[in-house]
Amino acid sequence: MKKAAILLAVCALAVCSFGSCEPKKESISNIEVNEQQNDSYENALKECFNAMYSIGGGDAFYSYMYPDSAVEAMKNEGKYDELINTFNDTQDKIIGDENGTLTFGSIDDSKEISDEQRDGIKKYFVELCKPYLPDVTAESFDIKEGYEVNFNYLHNGEKGGDDMALVVKLNDEGWKIITK
Repeated sequence: MKKAAILLAVCALAVCSFGSCEPKKESISNIEVNEQQNDSYENALKECFNAMYSIGGGDAFYSYMYPDSAVEAMKNEGKYDELINTFNDTQDKIIGDENGTLTFGSIDDSKEISDEQRDGIKKYFVELCKPYLPDVTAESFDIKEGYEVNFNYLHNGEKGGDDMALVVKLNDEGWKIITK
């Protein structure tokens, strides 16, 4: 009887090893980031907005949202893939439930950010990064240029609404976008 139980356990282990009893992880489907290093903040904002409202846009969205050092810290801690998967799963549900699609329309108005906004943006990045980079300071962030941008978006190809974003060229990382 003991031999039969041992044989059964060994067979079960072999089946699990070869048949992979571990649940399969879904691969992260991503939209590529192409405009972040571009001179055009308009193209970067459009790419970020469209990624934010697309299935599989999590990696692109977070590339625009977080400073590169925070993304690297999340990856090193093993938290980045989970963050991207959660975003993508949520967007899949939202987009699946929504009747239609949202896409970037056009820029209505833009102006350079003020010194006060620049300081506020640095503080924003410090707070955003603190969970992953506890020693980060405002001096870690060099804003090369920045704009407050009012834009509109389309819902099913027709005007859907208006929004505002802050778009800044951060350190040597390219454009970062702060949405409401």
